[in-house]
Amino acid sequence: MSDPYFGREQTKAKHFILKSYLQALAFKVLNFSDVTYVDGFSGPWESKTTDFSDSSFMIAIHVLKDAQSQVLTRTGKRRRIKCFFSEKNARAYSQLASAVAEFHKPEDDFEIKTYEGNFEDAVEIIRPFVGTSFPLIFIDPTGWTGYPFDKIRPLFAQAKCEVLINFMYDFINRFAHSADQEIIDSLAPILGGADWPKRLDGNISRGLAVEKLFRDTLQKAGNFEFVISTKIDKATAERPHFFIAYGTKSTEGLKTFRQIEYDALRRHAKSRANAIEAKREERSNVVDMFADHRAELSEATVEEIVAEQKRLAAGHMLELLIQHGALKFSEVVPALLQPFMLRETNVKDICVDLAKAGQIENVWGTGNRKPRDEDVIRLRPRQ
Repeated sequence: MSDPYFGREQTKAKHFILKSYLQALAFKVLNFSDVTYVDGFSGPWESKTTDFSDSSFMIAIHVLKDAQSQVLTRTGKRRRIKCFFSEKNARAYSQLASAVAEFHKPEDDFEIKTYEGNFEDAVEIIRPFVGTSFPLIFIDPTGWTGYPFDKIRPLFAQAKCEVLINFMYDFINRFAHSADQEIIDSLAPILGGADWPKRLDGNISRGLAVEKLFRDTLQKAGNFEFVISTKIDKATAERPHFFIAYGTKSTEGLKTFRQIEYDALRRHAKSRANAIEAKREERSNVVDMFADHRAELSEATVEEIVAEQKRLAAGHMLELLIQHGALKFSEVVPALLQPFMLRETNVKDICVDLAKAGQIENVWGTGNRKPRDEDVIRLRPRQ
């Protein structure tokens, strides 16, 4: 069977993030709560498989069914899982409803509800459907409309709630410079109001400034503790295609997502290298014997990005210690993972390196030991 993601490498990266995070979330949350997965723009769109296994809604169903089964085997308790799929396109909705019908089994605590219409109009249906369960909301629009934060804000109201949103950067960036009032107004619902052009960060490019304002607006709308985003580049061009924004009210969620982000970017780097090589071979009709090596080099560039992020984060950490005097390692981790593309293991390495350089105290011991949550990180007194 040919790769259903051939020519859709960006979608492959997006689905890897969705699948990996949903797996991690489900196995954790199902230990203490039921789960509801809400897909605001379900499709299917551009699916290349007859069973829609390359669609977000089918990926979610299979991941959640597997997690439910494994938790039942391990604990003897079957948690309730619910899925809400929304789609406004009549043809796509018909395919969606038909494809998911066989998985709707309330008697097995696996419930599916479909909705034909605008996602924003389904809020009052979704809220009671979610009930007291843990909601994970996935919003993957074809543009930037259909999910105004003022209208969907109630979906984020629970103390524990997480969201993934595909910010369509390449599409939005084409119109970010427009002075057309209609376009400005159309972006207002996800950027905090029609005055959004005045609130952009002037220190970065306009497209990236719009994406940053989007994250800030999402954080306020959902009262999220952390909102970060993962840049997914075009398959054969050096520019962003979209950003996956992630909002959470949990430090554990932040740590988990940063690990998944790292894995996804390494995979996407390899996929991009293969896509670029395939395009080159198509043009030249010559096979590159070193294509696999080039793919490995592309993965290595992710490590270069991490290295630069670690360097910047080390300076930021020293500034935090100067400002606060001392911080527990459990406080240092989110303080660095929010602004920098790093994992918890990278933060531990930063602490070890700064201690070796004599800039902070080593309070965790020698050998292969690294900081633990309760360790207090502080600057080393000057002699």
